[in-house]
Amino acid sequence: MNSIDEWREATGQDSSDRAPSESGTIALSAHPSGLRESRNAAAAERPSSQIPSLGQALLFFLMMVPLLVGGQYLALYAAERMHLFGHHPFQAYVELASSDPRLGLPAQAFAYLLVALCGGWLFSFAWQRPVLEGLHWRAEVVGRRAGWLIGLGLLGGIGSSLIGNLLPMPKDPPILADMMHSPSAAWMMLIFGITFAPVLEETAFRGFLLPGFVHAFDWLVRKGDITPATRRFVGVPVSILLTSLPFALMHAPQVSHAWGPLLLIGLISVMLCIVRLSLDSLAASILVHAAYNLTLFAGILIETGGFRHLDILAG
Repeated sequence: MNSIDEWREATGQDSSDRAPSESGTIALSAHPSGLRESRNAAAAERPSSQIPSLGQALLFFLMMVPLLVGGQYLALYAAERMHLFGHHPFQAYVELASSDPRLGLPAQAFAYLLVALCGGWLFSFAWQRPVLEGLHWRAEVVGRRAGWLIGLGLLGGIGSSLIGNLLPMPKDPPILADMMHSPSAAWMMLIFGITFAPVLEETAFRGFLLPGFVHAFDWLVRKGDITPATRRFVGVPVSILLTSLPFALMHAPQVSHAWGPLLLIGLISVMLCIVRLSLDSLAASILVHAAYNLTLFAGILIETGGFRHLDILAG
């Protein structure tokens, strides 16, 4: 039994939410072609509860960063060549993308899709199974608990807003300035915030990094270096912490590096980690994340009359 299974037991999850276990034996052949087949069989027979490994999680991040940067530059180059925002040099498009979501968000969306395509191909090949299966997507969990998951995300957003009133918060964070650019920019940020952003962020942090850390502690148990109790009561909390710290810091530029909102983002990350581990479903944490992000825009959406009066925010 691995630490994710034990986490589900500790949180009282019923057996209907567990992914089916996989096992099997592998026969090796002395012939080279048989050896290749046996290696493929070994990957296919490896229990899905043990992937992704920590090394594979690090590989995903090493792949993701250059693809995100290169994908955005490629999209901006295409926009410049088609003169979508006027006849300006490429550097002007790069500077505009950093301040105008109407150009920056489509470029990010293209880069996100590039990561999804390359990552899907690479890890499907490495795992010898569909990438969503390896990431424990498990959409059936969302189907059974959609209302509860959406409600949890909304409550998380409302709760963080209430706690935020007690913490030092930046007066004009960059994310708010971007939203004030135009109504269309605000709508694009809302749509991006409940679709592309939660999918990639959850895939990176709760799909790869979190289980990678947990499986590293599983490996220590198999070696006999730590006990199962240590894995459960130390390994899982440490894995959540090591996942939530970079997740919060990633959002630092959006909130002027203020510690108040970063603390709240870290707490939301802990909640998302618990959802991912207790339900063993990446789709579940994505839905909670999307619902949480929706609350961040809902108040502004209402206050500005559907983003028609963004000048209110300047006051």
